[in-house]
Amino acid sequence: MKGLLCFLLLTLTTIPALAQQFTEINAGLAKPPFPCVVWGDYDNDEDLDVLVAGLGKQDVPFTIIYKNTAGTFSDSGIVVQGLSRATAAWGDFDGDGDLDLAMTGLNGSGVPTTRVYRNDGGVFTAVTGNFTGVFAGTVTWADYDGDGDLDLLVTGTATGGATATAVTRLYRNDGGVFTSVAHPFPNCYLGAVAWGDFNNDGNVDVIITGVSETGALIAAIWRNDGGGAFSDIGANLPGMDLGTVAWGDYDNDGDLDLLFAGNSNDGSITRLYRNDAGTFNDANAGLLGLLWSSAAWGDYDNDGDLDLAIAGYDPVAQVHRTIVYRNDAGAFVDSGSTFHNVFLGTISWADCDNDGDLDLLVAGNENGGDIVSIYRNNNATQNSAPTAPTNLAVNVIGTSVDFSWNAGGDAQTPTSALTYNLRVGTSPGASNIVAPQSASSGYRRLPAMGNVQLRLGAHLRGLIPGTTYYFSVQSVDTAFAGSAFAVEGSFVALVDPPQNVTISMETSGTVHTVWRGTPGSLYGIEVSSNLQDWMPLSNVPAAAGTGLFEFFETPAPGVTPRFYRAVRP
Repeated sequence: MKGLLCFLLLTLTTIPALAQQFTEINAGLAKPPFPCVVWGDYDNDEDLDVLVAGLGKQDVPFTIIYKNTAGTFSDSGIVVQGLSRATAAWGDFDGDGDLDLAMTGLNGSGVPTTRVYRNDGGVFTAVTGNFTGVFAGTVTWADYDGDGDLDLLVTGTATGGATATAVTRLYRNDGGVFTSVAHPFPNCYLGAVAWGDFNNDGNVDVIITGVSETGALIAAIWRNDGGGAFSDIGANLPGMDLGTVAWGDYDNDGDLDLLFAGNSNDGSITRLYRNDAGTFNDANAGLLGLLWSSAAWGDYDNDGDLDLAIAGYDPVAQVHRTIVYRNDAGAFVDSGSTFHNVFLGTISWADCDNDGDLDLLVAGNENGGDIVSIYRNNNATQNSAPTAPTNLAVNVIGTSVDFSWNAGGDAQTPTSALTYNLRVGTSPGASNIVAPQSASSGYRRLPAMGNVQLRLGAHLRGLIPGTTYYFSVQSVDTAFAGSAFAVEGSFVALVDPPQNVTISMETSGTVHTVWRGTPGSLYGIEVSSNLQDWMPLSNVPAAAGTGLFEFFETPAPGVTPRFYRAVRP
């Protein structure tokens, strides 16, 4: 018996202990309450920098952009307005190849503020515009109208203090000029917003949650029907605030599923909704219900599927929690890794040291103390970048174009789970029409899906007739590594054929015809008496805004019947 006990002890001591996969590093980042922290390679040196904003010493709000140099962070010295209770988003809205910045929050006087900054080689300049100032909301970039440039959606409250004025604004980007446009979304604050093409039709859809003007909790998925029209799909989600939403294809079936967590009409929840052909069903993933939460998808273990990090407050146990769930073939298991347990903050994945695995940023409040911390991922299995798409093709339809390509490949990520990133410009290698937010090498300046998401194609409208465009595509895997760009292609946009709108006879005997064509393009008006032989009469420009153009003629008495048409000159 004694010998057996010794054998058991010996056996136990020879079993290697499981190593903590994540190691906290001393990044030297500021640690404000209610921290806003976002990753983005603002200086194009191919490592991910980080912005931190919040309330600093003597209650003065600050915004610091930290430059990342080989994994070491230092204050860049870039001056942008200090904001507390802030949100921020990086995005190349002007297509010049570097990341611009949008922010909301409270300025030093406690006034709700919305700012957009243009980044020109590391020099940040505030963009003039009629932006409604908000805080306690969201700010997100997306090309909702399909013209290639990034538009801006902002939610929050425009009133400080005890009262709240819920606001939702959609700003259309036209050549760097932002205009607030009509939309069907409810005004809301204290919510979450995420864009994602859940039905793979090429139009980016959006989920919006929060507190409405009436104080009710709301949550809806809005399908983008094109042309600026959106429809509530009736997804039957519970109203929710104080939480987070995030799109990701967790089951690698080629469509976007939805992570949904916070304070809801169903209580404190963290749910994963599986996308089944556009219908969202609770996957019963067994995730811990958290509020004041933040969550992020990312393949931290490099096995090709999306894992989940989440932080927030567990009202049942009355504790703060930070958990990394490992995705094992669609089943989510607590990884067992330990972190600062926080709420009222943010959590995000990024390979900040460029070693081939995703590191984790954890920020928030831990038992009364404020935390902004980076955990280095010690994964022994490095991620490899995917291969580029092949067989790029275009179908030019007047001033619109359809792109298509064959899937790339990856050693870890299944083909169905790769996302894609389109680049379009008016000169070789340029991105002034569609910005990929990647370097020419393929390095991703944002740790995120590609701008086309899971589709093997894209549609782009609003091109200039006669202009030559250059394009390419890269693959992006579940650890947000980008492939090299595919061999560049080119095409020439055409003039759209005109469409007849009306034809009428005035009381004076004047024939009045109206057509619609490409705005700003010139069209020819022709006449015929037999629908076979056509004679040119005039050239007429289509209106810059509407594309409408018209023609008047008073035929001479007794003239033979006349037929009119508009043609490309």
